[in-house]
Amino acid sequence: MGGLVVAEENKQSFWVLWFLVFPIFIYLFYEHIVAFSTENVFAVIAFSVLILLVSLFPIRIKSTSLIPLHGISLAVFLQFGIIVEMAVTQLALFTALSRIKLSKKELFRIPLNSLIFLSTSALAAGAFYLLGGSTGNVDRMTFFNDGIPIIGYAVTYFFSNHILIYFAIKYMTKKEHNFWDEDLRWEAISAVMIVPVGLILTMMYNQIGFIAILLMSVPFICVSLILKQFHNTKQTNKLLTEVSAYGYRINENLPVRGIIELFFEHVKAIFPVDRIYLYERNDNQLKLKDSFHPDSYSEMTLLYGDAVSKKVVHEGRSVHYDARRQWETQGQYDNYPNTHSIISVPVMRNHEAVGVITLTSERKRAFEKRHVMILEFMANYLGVAIQNARNYAQKKQESERCALTNLYNFRYFENLLLEKFDESKSELNERQLAIILIDLDHFKRVNDTYGHHSGNEVLCQVADLLEETVGHCGTVARYGGEEFVVLIEGTNLTVVESMAESLRLAIENHIFIVEDDLKERKQTSIQVTASIGVAGKTEPGESAMAVLRNADRAMYTGAKQQGRNRVAQFS
Repeated sequence: MGGLVVAEENKQSFWVLWFLVFPIFIYLFYEHIVAFSTENVFAVIAFSVLILLVSLFPIRIKSTSLIPLHGISLAVFLQFGIIVEMAVTQLALFTALSRIKLSKKELFRIPLNSLIFLSTSALAAGAFYLLGGSTGNVDRMTFFNDGIPIIGYAVTYFFSNHILIYFAIKYMTKKEHNFWDEDLRWEAISAVMIVPVGLILTMMYNQIGFIAILLMSVPFICVSLILKQFHNTKQTNKLLTEVSAYGYRINENLPVRGIIELFFEHVKAIFPVDRIYLYERNDNQLKLKDSFHPDSYSEMTLLYGDAVSKKVVHEGRSVHYDARRQWETQGQYDNYPNTHSIISVPVMRNHEAVGVITLTSERKRAFEKRHVMILEFMANYLGVAIQNARNYAQKKQESERCALTNLYNFRYFENLLLEKFDESKSELNERQLAIILIDLDHFKRVNDTYGHHSGNEVLCQVADLLEETVGHCGTVARYGGEEFVVLIEGTNLTVVESMAESLRLAIENHIFIVEDDLKERKQTSIQVTASIGVAGKTEPGESAMAVLRNADRAMYTGAKQQGRNRVAQFS
């Protein structure tokens, strides 16, 4: 149950309940064990050693650890009763939790899991006794008389444990939680494999004594290792499938922002991660490109990388740390508050590290070796996808934009114009669309007087002025030479003509600063004017090119031929 967000009052309630219940259990166990013979005490110790060995090989399922104890707990229960079984199970539980190295936030799992296992043992024992079973008489056990109580014990143990965990999670998180999850499936698999071995252990111990525990320790540990290895292999294959799906999605012509968001989405789904840092390498320095869930302090201090990430980018090799003491000697450890586990991998391109991905967790041993391999795959996908996206964006920019003014070029504007007019025709009430065509007056004089470079400077400044004046009200493009064009949507011609007049005045009143190429390259200020034509749809279904031609006619006949520096509307 690691990684759950649990309210502090819930954590405290678990501790209070545990401190009330556990001392009572300790007292009952003491009263029970003092009555045992020396032989039985040594037998309990032997079973305890066996269950401790098995608890050393937990199966990691996401952020939870599954310990296949069912068989041994059944053998101890049949031989010594409920109190001893509870004690042995609790011992295994505390051993497993100590190996996990819980963080301070996760210490509540000690009382929570202890209470769940005590309750599970009690419920399973209750089912066994209700079905007519008895403990301590293993030599008289028969399948006919004791088979049903044993099955009842195993089934109750299995379901009650999971039901208690299910409701505990619901109580702690106040969120819906799937009952038939992966934990339940793996508990079922382990129960099917371990419980029969536990029954065999019970029978053999009754026949040959301590040697049975020694002999059966091998199959118990082997079964645990087989389950662990099988689960690890299955999980690795599952993760590789998810990474493959991620690689497919990340190459769907997404922009860089979309690629990073998709990467974070998959990382959060695959890894038991608390924080994600994505660094980019520029001029041999790291810079934070994006991050997930950092506090404001760590985001500020890690803006230019940290010691771990810098080590990775300089060496071009991944690192994996399970505990704070392994990495805090790298320096700058205060930048990762409450962090223990870290994996950091380089983003490689052309055999060079161009970035770093660093994942951190507040839990010890949160990441496994396979996580490093998976993250390396994802980093390679990410590096290629970002480079492809940037190349695509650059090519798109080059194909759509004027190289001089950075306005849209006429090819893009023409396609946009046709698209908007087609959309307008498909609507029930056609949208109002209008075009403003702008031509700078006597622009040849600027080139002849100050040089073509100065003329280009004027064109660039006019482009900036047009974009600033039009803003989000329309789309500005370079029509060609010293001509510009603006597409306005959803506004009547009176408003469009008013905007055109604003553009004319903005150009007329602007002081253009240029470098005089023809006279000692000195800075000089000049003014220009513009003739402007405005046209909109004059009749339903009118084509885009017809409206553009009308704006051109208005500009030439109504503005240029009437003295220039004026706005004319086609009518």
